[in-house]
Order: sequence, then structure tokens, then C-alpha cells
Amino acid sequence: MLTRLPQSLCTWNFRVPDTSAGTAELNFNFLSEQGDIRFDGQDFEVRKHGWTSGRWTLEANDRTQAEAQKTSPLTRTFEVTAGGQQLTIQAQSMFTRCFDILESGQIQGTIRPMHPFTRRAVIDCSSQVPELAQLFCFWLVVITWRRAQKNNNS
Repeated sequence: MLTRLPQSLCTWNFRVPDTSAGTAELNFNFLSEQGDIRFDGQDFEVRKHGWTSGRWTLEANDRTQAEAQKTSPLTRTFEVTAGGQQLTIQAQSMFTRCFDILESGQIQGTIRPMHPFTRRAVIDCSSQVPELAQLFCFWLVVITWRRAQKNNNS
């Protein structure tokens, strides 16, 4: 189980202190859905391919490590390819911020806030899903949380 802690009250950046490689960081660009993940002494760039695109890649050393595609603008579901695995991230229901990580229709993990009024989060995932893939999946979930907050503030 990995714990995600916001770096401060006013940011969407997160620290993950309990990975096998030590502390990881997720840093989001302020005005876009891009940024970077620092994990195991390496920087991975998260790129969104086009302003209206639903496609993201996780890149390091000019190689794509993982990629994700939002299946529909109307759902909170992503198809993720990471380390040869095909994963699906989907909201547990339309009323919750909890997400399941599935492989071949089987739940491999969940991402959930620690309680309804926080950005602190937990990912509880089987060891079959590598930690880098878990971090990328969490990135995508945070994108949906940020969008929801923006829509509520409008």
C-alpha cells in the first residue's frame, strides 16, 4: 500500500514516501495536465498529446514507459499500457472519488482518498502492478480530481 501526501495545502503535487525505492514525487504543471514523476532516482515526463486529446505518455530517456487513453470524455475511465500490461482505471461509481485498477476485468488495486475532505490518498495494489505503473495511474486519477474541483469552482 502506498500513501500519497499533498506537498502543501495549495498544490496538487504529491509525495509518496513509502515506495520500494524511497520517496517518489508527482509534480503537476500549474495550467496543464502535464508534469513529471520522480521515482527511483529518475525523472519521468508526463506529456499530454494535444489540448483536447485524451492521450498521455510517461517518458524517460526518449522512450515511452507507459501510455494512457481516456476512453470517453463522458466517463472517468482510462486504458493504460505499462510494462507490457493492459490496465483499466475506472471510477467505482459516479458519486465517489475512488477508482479501481483492473487487469483483464480483475481488480488489481484501488485508489482512494483517505477521507472525503482531503487530497491525501492511498493506493492499495497487488504486487503484479509495478510501482511506476501505480504512480502513473495515480497521476491520471489526480487529473480527474483536479477537473472536478475546477468544475465545482466555476
